[in-house]
Amino acid sequence: MRPRAYLILFTLALIWGASFLFIKIGVQEMSPATLVTLRLVFAVITLSEIAAARPALIAGWRRYWRLAILVAIFNVMIPYLLISWGETRIFSGTASILNATTPLFTVLLASVWIGNGHESLSWRKALGILIGFLGVFVVFGLDVRAFGDQSLPIILGELAVVVASASYGVGGLLSRRFAGEGTGTLVGPLTSLTAALVISIPVMLLWDPPTALPSWKAIGAIAALGVLGTGIAYLFYFWLIRNVGAPRTSMVTYLLPFSALLWGLLVFGEPILPNALLGLALVLLGTIITNNTIGAHFRRKQQMTQPATSVETTPDIAEDIASAGAYPEEARRG
Repeated sequence: MRPRAYLILFTLALIWGASFLFIKIGVQEMSPATLVTLRLVFAVITLSEIAAARPALIAGWRRYWRLAILVAIFNVMIPYLLISWGETRIFSGTASILNATTPLFTVLLASVWIGNGHESLSWRKALGILIGFLGVFVVFGLDVRAFGDQSLPIILGELAVVVASASYGVGGLLSRRFAGEGTGTLVGPLTSLTAALVISIPVMLLWDPPTALPSWKAIGAIAALGVLGTGIAYLFYFWLIRNVGAPRTSMVTYLLPFSALLWGLLVFGEPILPNALLGLALVLLGTIITNNTIGAHFRRKQQMTQPATSVETTPDIAEDIASAGAYPEEARRG
């Protein structure tokens, strides 16, 4: 990887890590349902503008509208609402750590999945999942001891994010069905986000409809969440997929929680507690073991017979995403 690729990788990690910060800012002035609806408005507008510039990116979308509704429920509405609600009770950095369990849930669910996406659960994967979830219990257990009788709201907030991560796992497996000849790269994201926006409006009106206009600070945070966290981040993600490959791009999974912890510390003064760091270390270790990241790295080095494709040869990022053919399910952000 050349300096340009590293710059884009770290920028992507900073953007997705900041998503938890933007959520924290938004829920201080609006309900989680209102936040999710506004977030989806900005996200759909951003991706629609990209698709309008490159119609090939949404080719074949009509075949997937039923799947889009399912993915909207499990991959957007449930996790977006639960993470937003959870952050009314816990630190944004803690939410990012618990959200990092998404790859573990994906592997666990894949072992019982029927159809496309099924993968057998090996001993190595089982060990990785066990270590990763041990990290979750470290976060939970030490928070109970630290906060005593006041820990129930915190534990409920943490549980909400864990359930959101499991829902992301289901959504990720469903999203693999967005495939087929002539299917554009943005068919999955744009159709599912649009369906989620339609679903979110009645949910917002029934949950806690807004009665006052939020501040520009809150609106700006949600706009950044939708525009940066979805539109710009997708451009960066697919550029990396195209130029350095999926394995190296997956590094963002490990960088994202550290980015979120840093943002929480700098903006809100959220303390980085020892149990959070220990829990994060165990979750990431479990993910590394589950995905066999180290073994795959050495195998790639042994099999490499030609120099890596230069990241300087493709200046048009928007064109790159058309040929990437991937959707960022494993490097999941809030």
